[in-house]
Amino acid sequence: MWMVAEAYTRMRRHKYVNEANRYAANVIAGKTMRLVSVVMAVGLLQGCFGAPSIDDTMDEYNTRLSRVLDKPLTQEASPDSTLVASNIALPSHTYPTLAELGNNVNPLNINIREFYAIQDCELGRIVAERNTALGKTQLPSQRLQYEHRLLNVLANCEARLQAADNPIASTVAEWRKQKQAQYQSVWANVVQTSTEMKLGLSMAGSPLQASENKDAKATVNALNFINGLAETLKQKNAVDTNVEASANNNGELEQQLQIIASSRLPAKLWQTQAILNNRLAFLNQVLAPALNNVKCENGIDSDKATILRNVFYLYFIEEIQPIASTLNNYHYQLQPLWEQWAGNTALSAPFKAHIRTHAVDNFTQYSATMKAHVTLWQNFLGRCNLSPTAP
Repeated sequence: MWMVAEAYTRMRRHKYVNEANRYAANVIAGKTMRLVSVVMAVGLLQGCFGAPSIDDTMDEYNTRLSRVLDKPLTQEASPDSTLVASNIALPSHTYPTLAELGNNVNPLNINIREFYAIQDCELGRIVAERNTALGKTQLPSQRLQYEHRLLNVLANCEARLQAADNPIASTVAEWRKQKQAQYQSVWANVVQTSTEMKLGLSMAGSPLQASENKDAKATVNALNFINGLAETLKQKNAVDTNVEASANNNGELEQQLQIIASSRLPAKLWQTQAILNNRLAFLNQVLAPALNNVKCENGIDSDKATILRNVFYLYFIEEIQPIASTLNNYHYQLQPLWEQWAGNTALSAPFKAHIRTHAVDNFTQYSATMKAHVTLWQNFLGRCNLSPTAP
């Protein structure tokens, strides 16, 4: 009953804003249907301007409630208020510095005698590639692919040398063990230090919409794809062929990173939950006593109570809750991934703290704030014998 279709309005963005305000003033005088007709008219024009942002919707919601109650309901309008909202941080404010995130991965230490001894293997060419100017300036994603190829070549070279009873086989085996132990750190550098990942996990650009969130579904798949690359050699001379193909497919890995950078889904989720929590936390505190002062004697609703119900329905139920529903949906799709990363020892503590802050702590706080707002209205509507239905 509380979840309904997508929003109608962004009144401030079209040329009829003055008429809308005049109609809203008439509503206060008891002309309830005027509010409905204005919002519906604005909804017809919304397609010309795009969907409103969550901040714009919250501004309209506060303005309408304030006008009906004849009481300021924002911190800006109440500078002397002693009420303090428990704000949560935006993801752009908590992402760690590069110095806190990067893993130092030592290269193989191969002397001249060993280098010439492995020339019959492809290993010599792969090692030489790393020592070129391009090899020394690889992006984290390029380094991951290089390390995966190196592991595969090491395993194959070790097997050939062992078959030929070449004593250097034991040295190659030690190199393979060294690189295998480092692989998780190389993968973690992709997750933590890639420009695309930083954008996706901290720089939202704009809040989430109820729909039309570009590449959002594809981002869930992209993040899980990159998570799957954490797997490497399963045993001494065996390669996971599926992971090997993915890691060596330069185009696919870069494409998945570009999807994450384009969508920035996690950052959008976390920015949106911060906006909703921070705006509603204060509103809950000032709105509760204001609603308690609205008279509904013997359970009989008044004109003011009806108008308040209409504002709640048109702005919160029809505009804000669909965004919250989309947020919750993607949150739960990504939750298993965040839990895996929380237990991954290759990821740094500051990085995992960033994820935990937004995907666990702040989501819990935002959810409680949303629930408190709904409960506040349930109590008011129940007292006035009103239902949260379309006016």
